Amino acid sequence: MKIAVVHNLPAGGQKRALYEQVKRLSLKHELDLFILSVTNENYLPLTGFVKQIQKITYRHPEKFPYSVFSKYTELKNAYIQMAEKINKGDYDIAYVNPCYLTQAPYVLRYLNIPSLYTCPEPKREFYEHIPRINNKLTYNLTLLFRLPLKYIDRENARKADKIVTLSMYSKKILEKIYGRQVSVNRLGVDTDNFRPIKIKKENFALSVGAFTLLKGHDFIINCIARIPEKIRPSLVIAGPEGNETVYLQKLAEQKGVKLRLEMNISDEKLEKLYNQARLFLYAPLNEPFGLVVLEALSTGLYVLTTGGGGIPEILTDSRLGKAVERDEAVFAENIETALKSGIKNGEFRRNYVKENWTWQKSADRLEKLLNETVSQ
Repeated sequence: MKIAVVHNLPAGGQKRALYEQVKRLSLKHELDLFILSVTNENYLPLTGFVKQIQKITYRHPEKFPYSVFSKYTELKNAYIQMAEKINKGDYDIAYVNPCYLTQAPYVLRYLNIPSLYTCPEPKREFYEHIPRINNKLTYNLTLLFRLPLKYIDRENARKADKIVTLSMYSKKILEKIYGRQVSVNRLGVDTDNFRPIKIKKENFALSVGAFTLLKGHDFIINCIARIPEKIRPSLVIAGPEGNETVYLQKLAEQKGVKLRLEMNISDEKLEKLYNQARLFLYAPLNEPFGLVVLEALSTGLYVLTTGGGGIPEILTDSRLGKAVERDEAVFAENIETALKSGIKNGEFRRNYVKENWTWQKSADRLEKLLNETVSQ
């Protein structure tokens, strides 16, 4: 197939998934990349897997209200230009991924060829409470101006010929919001990049995810603070930048938790952290899938989580980890218990991932879904 790949993703798990899938699709198909001039291609660039890159000019204003209004005008026009190029390119299908500015991108409205849209989640701010400390007043004051994005995301997504998501949890949510049937293609992990290495364990727990409150890092800080100081582990959080970095640092200082933030690190450094950590802690709110859980398991690390979202679809065996209620006292007690128990079964966790959660399996499912979309 000749495939037009579209994305405007920030650094993070969604871009990693696209990178791994495109890398494997490129071995059998001809791929061209369509992006905006503001698209981040420094993190896990796709350039090595595509024949051509088409970059459409779009300058996103930083100041309100232009930062919002441009999403309704200039951004829409940029995606119209992109669709025109794709329509003239003799492509079999467009493989479309989210735009961080609108979620489902406008390009879906204007394509004359089959399209498959991978949608991890809707525009969540309009369907659930998003906790925040920083810029809370500004966010609330501008909410009315952003409200059209709720309907733009929905209408854009509904124009796709096929919508695909990452978990049964997300499938149920998206089908209710978009009123469309949604397929599931679970993700994977590169077990060569994330593997056990011989390195000394250190007395810290690890969490991974952007420095926002959606990832539940503040909950984890509060839980660790409940552990007696004599045996209290430090906390390392690794992830892309977020808007609550300063808040998390201040909270840890107030609570007496030794915190280290590792920002925008390499896979090699992340693999090292997984292997040095004694325990992986994960407490996001309504996480669509939980890719970092697979990375932790692939290194043999035990996972303690609040569960929810798509995470229970990964943790199907008690030897992999444990999901407990979102209660600080209960979670803290389980951290203590896990650290004292001398956690075992690392080999089982790694083998579980190797047998069930590879990127090749995910790419094969995606290829099948793309073929189905072309032929329907």
